[in-house]
Amino acid sequence: MVAERNGKSPGGGCIFLMAAAVLLTFANAGMATGEEGVQYYKMISTVEYAGAGQFRNQVEGLFTVREKPLSNDKVQYFISAKDLFEELSFVVDRGAQRLSQTSESSAFWTQINNDCVKSLKKVTKSNVGKTWKQAFDLSSVGNSLPAELKFTLTAIQVESQELGEMIAVRALSEPFFVKLSEGTATSRINTVYLFDSEIEDIFLSVSVFESTTTMNGFKETLRYEVATCKADAAGESVDLKGLGKEFESFVAKLGVTKEFKVTKASALPAWAQTTGLQAAQAANICSALSCEGALNPVATISMPAAKVIDLQANSSELRTVNARFAANEGGGGNGPWEWLVDKVGFWPAAGIVGAGIAVPIAANSGGGGGHAASP
Repeated sequence: MVAERNGKSPGGGCIFLMAAAVLLTFANAGMATGEEGVQYYKMISTVEYAGAGQFRNQVEGLFTVREKPLSNDKVQYFISAKDLFEELSFVVDRGAQRLSQTSESSAFWTQINNDCVKSLKKVTKSNVGKTWKQAFDLSSVGNSLPAELKFTLTAIQVESQELGEMIAVRALSEPFFVKLSEGTATSRINTVYLFDSEIEDIFLSVSVFESTTTMNGFKETLRYEVATCKADAAGESVDLKGLGKEFESFVAKLGVTKEFKVTKASALPAWAQTTGLQAAQAANICSALSCEGALNPVATISMPAAKVIDLQANSSELRTVNARFAANEGGGGNGPWEWLVDKVGFWPAAGIVGAGIAVPIAANSGGGGGHAASP
């Protein structure tokens, strides 16, 4: 499948953090809008935690992806997001279906991609209207992560008012257990990707990860949501209005929630900051791969998302912002759904967000916790 995607530009992602919208631009000032091999994406990434206290970080930004064809059916990708991370790059070997020439800091991301592609099932237009299974072996990655991640995949055809015929693919994971120092956390991830009719260009991706534990004697919930949509160089998102009721029901299975309230701001606990968010990174990579059935272009979404989640977990500045947000903004926070409504014209405006309905993962997928609501 990777070999079938020669010459196509990759997709990108969306980031959340409580800080105000951060503008991200490609470092090469010579790149112009519409130049071949360049794509722009808006991302919003949110990390939420509820336990004895609450934690919330959200970042919104624009990033740029450039592709450079190499010899021997290889393509190099460059990803830039000013003020968030230094320029990232990697090479996709279309023939061998492997990633290479990534930085040392991206070793975890690279290993999961290369391990999972060995058992990756291709996704083509023939999958539309069908449901199938996908499993990934993670036994070589680490002791904290499960040995295997399993997904149920479904593909449907939808039509956009502006973009015409499109294909949506959804991955719902089975519950999996993450090993913690004093116990385990029950976790799952649900993801939807919206592609063009050839499953080559990404117009939208939304993932919801949730992990719940009672190892400390009370319920703790870690939630990570990331949404990405195609945009232009100025950061104007593609218009996704009018995708229809079938797509609305399709996305509702992700575990849509309206709002998270911070009433007692706290730091992100150690288990969530390390093992919990590492599991979210791994699960996000696997769900992206399963939706496309190839390394390209979903790798260009999962890599920047992984970099941003590291910032959200480890930056003391972001934790300070979270506390200030709780004090100054009334303790509430709008996530990717409101952002998609405002910026993209996405369906939850009337279907779910506008109605104030919370749809926890457990209610739709048979497992996991609910929204990381205040205790």
